Amino acid sequence: MEFAEAIPVTFKEITPNHNIPEKWKEIVLNTGGTHSTLQDIKLSQKGGGYWYKDSIKANTRNRFLYWQTTSDAIELSEASLDVNLSGSNLRCKVAPGTPPLSNITAYERPAYREVVILAATVSSVHRLIFPHPESFDKKSTFGSMSTSSPSIFHDTSLVNNPNNYYILNQYSNATTGVAHTCASLLRDTGEAVFALAFGYGGEGGLLLVKLPVSGTAVTTVLKRESAVPRFLSGITGALRGKSGADGVETYGVALTNSFAIAVCGDTCLRAWSLDDGGAPVVVSSPLSQTLVRPKPPPHGHMLQKTTGSDGSIILVAYLSFPNECEFVVLKMLDGVAGTVKFSNICRLFGPQMDLLDYAIGYGDGTNVIWALWSQSDGETVITSSGVGAAAGWRAAAARAAAGALAPQPSHRHYRDRLLAPALFPPAVIRKALAIYRRTWGGNETSLDGDLGESAINAVQARIQHLTARSGSTDQSHLMHKCWSDLYSWCMQYMEGLQKPLGIIVSNHATDIESGWWCAVVRRAGISLVRELEPLEKLMLSPDTSLVDAGVDCERTSELSLSAEAVRVVAAGARWERAAGGGCAGAGAGAAGGAAELERRLFASNAPQHRLLPRLLHLLLAAPLSTDGAAEAQHPILTPQQVDELTSILEPIKDLQNAVLELNDALRLDVPEIDTTKNEDDEYNEYDNLFASDLGVSILTEAIRQMAEMRSRVVRGAVAALGAARGAGGVPGAGHCAVHWQAYRALLWLRAQSLQRPAAGSAEAFRLKLSALGAEPAAGACEAAGACAAESVVQAYARGAGGARARRHLAAARAPPHCHHALPLLAYHLAHQLWAVSGGFEFGWWLATINQPRLVQNYVAMLEPWCEWNACSRQFILGLSLLDTEDPEGAYTAFCKAAKGVSTEPFLRALVAAPHARLTQHHALVLYYMKVIKLFEIHDAGACVVRLAETAISIADKDDPNLAMFQWLVFKWHLSGGRVSRALAAAAASPAPHARAAAAATLLTTLARRKQLSALVSCAPLASEAERAAAARAKLHDPIGHNPYYDFLYALHISRHHYRKAAAVMYERAARCAAERGGSSEGGAGEGARRRWLAAALVCLRLARPEHAFLARPAPPASTAAVPALADAPAADGADRPAPASRYLQVIGPEELAAELRDEDPESMDPVQQALLKNEDIDFDKLYPYLKEADPETLLAVTKRILSTGQFMPHWFLQRYMEADGAGCARALLAGGRAAAAGAACAAAVRGALAALQPASPAAPRAAPLAAADLLRAELAPLAATDAYAAQVYNELDSLIKEYIQVVMRTSEDMKVARLQNAIVH
Repeated sequence: MEFAEAIPVTFKEITPNHNIPEKWKEIVLNTGGTHSTLQDIKLSQKGGGYWYKDSIKANTRNRFLYWQTTSDAIELSEASLDVNLSGSNLRCKVAPGTPPLSNITAYERPAYREVVILAATVSSVHRLIFPHPESFDKKSTFGSMSTSSPSIFHDTSLVNNPNNYYILNQYSNATTGVAHTCASLLRDTGEAVFALAFGYGGEGGLLLVKLPVSGTAVTTVLKRESAVPRFLSGITGALRGKSGADGVETYGVALTNSFAIAVCGDTCLRAWSLDDGGAPVVVSSPLSQTLVRPKPPPHGHMLQKTTGSDGSIILVAYLSFPNECEFVVLKMLDGVAGTVKFSNICRLFGPQMDLLDYAIGYGDGTNVIWALWSQSDGETVITSSGVGAAAGWRAAAARAAAGALAPQPSHRHYRDRLLAPALFPPAVIRKALAIYRRTWGGNETSLDGDLGESAINAVQARIQHLTARSGSTDQSHLMHKCWSDLYSWCMQYMEGLQKPLGIIVSNHATDIESGWWCAVVRRAGISLVRELEPLEKLMLSPDTSLVDAGVDCERTSELSLSAEAVRVVAAGARWERAAGGGCAGAGAGAAGGAAELERRLFASNAPQHRLLPRLLHLLLAAPLSTDGAAEAQHPILTPQQVDELTSILEPIKDLQNAVLELNDALRLDVPEIDTTKNEDDEYNEYDNLFASDLGVSILTEAIRQMAEMRSRVVRGAVAALGAARGAGGVPGAGHCAVHWQAYRALLWLRAQSLQRPAAGSAEAFRLKLSALGAEPAAGACEAAGACAAESVVQAYARGAGGARARRHLAAARAPPHCHHALPLLAYHLAHQLWAVSGGFEFGWWLATINQPRLVQNYVAMLEPWCEWNACSRQFILGLSLLDTEDPEGAYTAFCKAAKGVSTEPFLRALVAAPHARLTQHHALVLYYMKVIKLFEIHDAGACVVRLAETAISIADKDDPNLAMFQWLVFKWHLSGGRVSRALAAAAASPAPHARAAAAATLLTTLARRKQLSALVSCAPLASEAERAAAARAKLHDPIGHNPYYDFLYALHISRHHYRKAAAVMYERAARCAAERGGSSEGGAGEGARRRWLAAALVCLRLARPEHAFLARPAPPASTAAVPALADAPAADGADRPAPASRYLQVIGPEELAAELRDEDPESMDPVQQALLKNEDIDFDKLYPYLKEADPETLLAVTKRILSTGQFMPHWFLQRYMEADGAGCARALLAGGRAAAAGAACAAAVRGALAALQPASPAAPRAAPLAAADLLRAELAPLAATDAYAAQVYNELDSLIKEYIQVVMRTSEDMKVARLQNAIVH
């Protein structure tokens, strides 16, 4: 069994995917080497780092340095998990042929505010001095720190100071060779001490270089001879194939404050005094009894030192032989006479792999060895072991390899996959694009602009190239091939950047009680190694005897689970291995095979209650081949594997309780903590915790790992229980399925990236949030607009989510050091992101970052199974649908969300203050008010009307918002041209001011549309419309088109208010006279005035006599006027404003007619003009006009004839009799011509008798009986003296009697006819 698979998995690496540094500040170190002296020197690339000592101060907490060596440079970088550092990458170039040595060390000198890095090349040593972070801002505190800070590398003025380097060319020659390793130390005085091991395979030696703060460097060659008897060392050397002591090479070196210690080829430790030099003061006995020759550097012996918990020096020697390797841990003790001695602590054998690097840190109160190994296949393994009697290796979980690129339906899907968060940094994609284009000879070289579009353009160009060359028409195949090539280039380049170079640990005494942790330096940056959660350890442990031998009590207590619940988890782990072996191809991991099953399960879109049966079907059925046919050999789970799962679960007595206990352990719960008291300065230290780009990237990767592992746990438990007990025998399966999908949703979120918002959408989006009392999430839009889209989870952790999690940690007073704070922050953030946590902070934040498609996908994913915050999610879905111009879909979503206004905290807080007392109907009314504002922004009138009508239907009668809803209905109906519905809404408004405003709006709108007739017929708004029209009519020109006067006239006529209608027309006529003046429109104004006066006159004549009057200002000379109302004192005693005229004149139709005539005498017809003259009527001239005149005109002419005694022509009398016989008789009688009047009346009665005859063509008409009675009374006295009068009297009397008889007879005949010819129904 392989070493990595045989030891327990206890750690996992968190590899952040942040931007690879592309901008470097470069300086050149003076190394003195040239091609002529040193040629073809090749040293392996190594890396290392330094963690700042003080983790409490703002400037140094969670801040560290890391470096890596190349053949021509030392690349120094500084990073912080809390703040972004500017100018944090420094490349120290060296001369060709002088590569740097790997053992670089860093020291802090707080008293001098310096950071000193000691580095050496094969030909020089250097003391690189930079300012300490505390020197940038001496008053810097946690609360005052910004999100960025300068790096220590911004000041490089002291790097090439002659006092800070020394050239070693004279020590490199053909005999001694070149240095292959070194050790360095910075003393308290500032003096730098270097120990360089020279010449592997030659004479070699150890050179000690002391570089004082000022002055000349001191070099000392340390001898390998000692006082040890030569025969002992000679025997040892002879056993190792050496001819003498001079052939013992120096492999590893370590420095203490007083001694230089080296491990040599004979596995002995030699110690020299730093101040005395010369021969070693002590040579230890061989550390190993192996007699074979060690491996050559860089995989040979190594030596490192650290400080124990008691302050003693601990040496850890790594002994490397071709067939074995081991770590020997010794304590360095003071000896007699200035010597030292070594005490063996423990011995730890390593695997048969090459050691790349190792470091000694602290963990749980003891020293810990971290080792980085390289396997034969190129993969690396990280292991760790404590130092002591119970030492034993523990490994970090292997990094999961990225899967192959699956076929996608379009270029956009391929692009999204390539730019998926946590896959490739932008620098990798740019490099791969450049290689991709060069490979097939593309001409385009620019990569400016959007990275995704550049990738699409490159792939499309290559597809066109291949199509033109091969003539292939299979576009989907070509598209997948071209994108796969680009994807593979990215993978290859990323693999090179992920090469591990070294290990960083914190070796400060303050970290002795810290947990197990370290960092790995890679070409692309660093990654952190964390301890696994207990459930992760159980899932990843290779210990197959766990279940067979019984549940491990230690693990049970560590998990805080019962033994039965642990058995469920163990069964899930065993199922995952079985499923992976059954469905994955050769070399695929167990988790990968189970993940493929999971993909097939959820690809079928099975309902919630069908998930488990569907999973069991996939497990127990034969897998599908590539052509879709079932393979014939074996199902995924064999009966033996099912029996094995059954045997694991069989000892469980209470399966339901075990499953429920596991569900409780998988639930993300955060206790409620009052965070309102965290505003004090003492809590400011948490403000920037893990707030840098690197810190956020590490946080989100930790969340992804947590979600992935917990998803695997619940997936394995459900599948194992289902396979062993059947689909119906899994208690708590519903809870398990919910947790499974909740973690899947968390992983889905981790894979989503922010997209650039649509052009022009920002302002409408801001208005919507403002209507809800919110603002767009800070920084999210900027991240979405970047060339490489940021992960949604990263953006949330950087913004509101991270701030909320930090407040919780501050309230709980959690430790702020990175390896303690990281799991707590990740847990709190995961709790916010977890769909079934009950909170809706993340959902609302998602709605405030202008990512509508993402919101829609998020809601669609959770909708089938997640009941938590279902209505709140519908609300943000409605917001997103408005952004995508789907108001009907938004309306449906908002209506669904209304069901949770009284039950879900988010919606409740949206409509009112937390402690406000609201009825359910009132809360719904307030909710609809909010939603209506959103639809108004998008001009969705139909939805506004429906929502307002719904609110009206549920609102209380005394609700103050009713008028507003009626106004909305009125406004949107009016804007949509539905005038009748708008009028109904306005009339239904309970508020008088709202009705008045509606009337004013209707006047303006309908006047523009020429539809004021609709308002005329609306009786409920008549008074409001009248007031509004009266005010507006006075503001418009009376001569031209004034729809408001027309409206008032029509309104009063329709209501039979003729006097008001006359007043309106008279006012308009008066304004025409007052305003026409000497304008060019005088003629038109005069014509208009006459029309309005005529209309007023007609209205007065139509009015009832008691109402047929108007009041107008009296002229100054008038005496027939009454005092104006303004002359009377006010009721409250206040003075009234002075009126334009002190008196009012009351006029009737006659006065108005006279005014009309005075206005334009030439406009009268000839008859009226003749009546105005004091002359006899010229009947010959006026004959045509009198033949067509109306009864009023004929009456006026008759009165003139009678008054002047003029002769009345017979044709005139006949015309008058035809037009109005009764009127003619009355006029003649009033003029004193009773006989003539009697003759006229007799003619009228005779005509009425003729009309009553059956054969008469004329229509029956009434005889003037009243006038006849009056004439008979007048003629009776005259008949006695005047024969003509007697004749007329007798004739009229006989006609009257005959007329009465005919009328009575005709009436009786009609009655009989009706009775005889009655129609029976």
